Amino acid sequence: MAKLHTQGPRAVAVSGPAGSGKTTFATSLASEIGFVLLDLDDVTGPLTSAALALAGAEPDALDGDSAGAELREARYACLLGTAAANLAVGRRVIVVAPFTRERASIDAWEGVVDALGARAPSGGREAVALCYLDCPPDLLLERLASRRARRDRAKIDRPELVRASVLGGTPVVAHVRVDATSSLGHQVRDALAELGVDGRGDRGTPARSDAC
Repeated sequence: MAKLHTQGPRAVAVSGPAGSGKTTFATSLASEIGFVLLDLDDVTGPLTSAALALAGAEPDALDGDSAGAELREARYACLLGTAAANLAVGRRVIVVAPFTRERASIDAWEGVVDALGARAPSGGREAVALCYLDCPPDLLLERLASRRARRDRAKIDRPELVRASVLGGTPVVAHVRVDATSSLGHQVRDALAELGVDGRGDRGTPARSDAC
C-alpha cells in the first residue's frame, strides 16, 4: 500500500479483534511518533463499568445484545470526541478500539472521519489512517486464554465465533495491515513505512489522555 501522503495522517485508528495486540502496538507506535494515545478502555472503562453495574448487567455484557451493546455508541462517541478535541488544538492522535462495525462499512468509517473532524483539505480521507492487527484465530484464542480477563470468557467458550470474526473481519476500507505474528519492532517499522510518518527515534513516553 502506498504512503498516505508526505506528512502522514493526523489521526491513526488502531483496530483488530480482542487479543490481537492493539494496545501494545499502539503504545509503541505512539512512543515512536509522539502522537496522543487514546484507548477505548482507558477513556471509557470506569464509566462503562459503573453504567453496567447500575443497569444490573454483568461486566462481560459488552459483547451481547444487552445494556453493554446499548452503551457502544456512547463509548465510541466519547473516544472520538476526546480525539477530536486534541486534533482541534493541533495534537495528532492514535485511537485504539475494535472498530468492528466501522471497518466493515464504508459509511460507518466515514462517520469516524467526520466525528474526528480530520478530513484532508481536499475532501479526501488521507488525514485519518486505519491500522488493522491481523492475527490468526488460534493465536487469538491462546492470547485470550492467557490474559484470563472475564470479558473474554464468552469468546473462549465459543472459539468458532472467534474464527468466524477473524475470517470476516478484514476491513473493507483502505487500511494498513499489521502482522500480529511479527515482532513488535517489525510491526511498528512496517506501519511507519506505510503511514509515511517519521519516527522520533527517542522512544519517549507517549502523551495519554484518559478524560472524556
